[in-house]
This record gives sequence, structure tokens and C-alpha cells, in this order.
Amino acid sequence: MMANNSNVTNINKREGEQILEQFLKFMLEKDMDKWIDLWDEYAIFEFPFGPSNYPEKIEGKSNIYNYIKDFPEKINLFKFTTPQIHYTLNSNILIAEFKCEGQVINTRLPYKQKYISVIEITNGKISHYKDYWNPLVAIESFGGNLTTFLDNSHNLNQ
Repeated sequence: MMANNSNVTNINKREGEQILEQFLKFMLEKDMDKWIDLWDEYAIFEFPFGPSNYPEKIEGKSNIYNYIKDFPEKINLFKFTTPQIHYTLNSNILIAEFKCEGQVINTRLPYKQKYISVIEITNGKISHYKDYWNPLVAIESFGGNLTTFLDNSHNLNQ
């Protein structure tokens, strides 16, 4: 946490922390319906480091849901580390660092990913999420090819 950040209120901190906690909990529980309820109707989900043929940006709650709904059928997540949260001068944006462990279902290979996420919360919902993850980890866990994941989950008309 940044020291002397007078623009970040305790209420904003708690709200952001609670939303992130639920975000990770619902992923582990494979409850994508509860997970998508955390998002604003016009939210943006970005993947700045995604591999080629992977969406850079998904706009709108329904498109985000279509992207994520089959995720539990592809990767079985076991745990997330406790996020290290950094607050910005903008009181509704936080940066979270965390790791996850899981297994890709088709390959049975381990999935150990590190994330840095920039999350904007507006009116108690995620309005913008930038997901900085390592695509090389995903490619390796999917046996050298993300095609099976991309073919079914990422056919979005943006």
C-alpha cells in the first residue's frame, strides 16, 4: 500500500479488496454466474500481453461472460495467493499482484500463473480490468498450443 495517499479512502479500499476477494473466490468455486455479477454492464476486460489470435480487449458484460463461461471446463484452478494490493491516487483504481495454481484439464499439465491486474471499480462493480499475465505459461500448460482454448472461448465479434 502506498503511504500518505490521502485520496484513497478506507471505504474505497475495502470495496476494492472485497470485490477482488469475491472475484478470486468465484473463480475457485467455478461459479461464473456470480463472477460476472461483479462486472458493470459496460465493463472493459483487457489483455495487454495476450498472444496473437487472442482478444486484446473485450467490451461489455455479456461479451465478457461469453469469454469466461467455459473457463472452468478448460482449467481447474486450485488456489490463489493472497493478493498484494497497491492503491493509486485515483481512489477507485487498485493494482493487485497474485499467483494461481491449477491444471489444464485436457493436457493435465500444471498451470502456475502470475498476474498483475489493474482494476477500476465504479459504483461497486468492475468497470475496467487490465489483466497482465504471462501467455508463455498458458501456452506451455496447454501443451504448446492455445488453440483448444481459443477456438471455444474467444470467438468474439469485437
